[in-house]
Amino acid sequence: MDTRPQTTEKDVLERYAAASQTVQPSLCCAVSYDPRYLEAIPQEIIDKDYGCGDPSQYVRPGDVVLDLGSGSGKICYIASQIVGRQGRVIGVDFNPPMLALARKHQSAIAGKVGWDNVSFCYGKIQDLKTDFEKLDAWLKANPVKGAQDLTTFEQYRRTIAQDNPMIPSNSVDVIVSNCVLNLVQASDKSALFQEMHRVLNDGGRAAVSDIVSDVEVPQHMRDDPDLWSGCISGAFQERAFLQAFEEAGFHGIEIEKRDEKPWQVVEGIEFRSVTVMAYKSADGRKKKGGCC
Repeated sequence: MDTRPQTTEKDVLERYAAASQTVQPSLCCAVSYDPRYLEAIPQEIIDKDYGCGDPSQYVRPGDVVLDLGSGSGKICYIASQIVGRQGRVIGVDFNPPMLALARKHQSAIAGKVGWDNVSFCYGKIQDLKTDFEKLDAWLKANPVKGAQDLTTFEQYRRTIAQDNPMIPSNSVDVIVSNCVLNLVQASDKSALFQEMHRVLNDGGRAAVSDIVSDVEVPQHMRDDPDLWSGCISGAFQERAFLQAFEEAGFHGIEIEKRDEKPWQVVEGIEFRSVTVMAYKSADGRKKKGGCC
């Protein structure tokens, strides 16, 4: 268990806020994307995208797509072109500078593509019910000045999460994520997979590219903020990554792509990229033949 004081989230926010301003090559693996879909995307978004795979290749025309940790928006804008006018793409990120970058070019990209079917939400991927833009707006109108105000705020937060969740249950055809799940603090990772399962519809699937380790990462490495925010020490051990999907109720869990060569080796531990496909239901897995 991660016993370090919960500064993980702050470390990640600060590092990726900086990465939205200045390119940080150390945060990503070399990945090839279909060049057809990159033509409509500004270079600024491409340069400041930090990933380790291409889950967009598992998206189909007409899908409702949810990108967890959408960052600069590159995967969202690729998926937008694949799903077409009839589809929809939602990006969720908890980093305001990255959200600003993703939204900055939205109108221009829509003009090139021919449709605008992308939206970006301010929220945590381990809590897809809570819309933090609504919380910010409420706090501006109702500043917390004492314990009673805090109680009122917490009640409002629970109410909007329950009555008007940011991402409703059973509303998404496919979840994609690119090198983000490892950044979630250890105590929230179980909730993250449960939320993924909740928002997918019965025939839905998840296509997740992320960094995994060949053995369990020791605690002293997990306590290192640079290693955690650098997509290293928060990585699942490879088998544990698949088990996390299983424990959340997913079916048909398979590694679709696994890099034989490690991305990095730290203290003798190999960290590599994998792309995992998982289905909400056994029936959804039967439809795999129609994918890609």
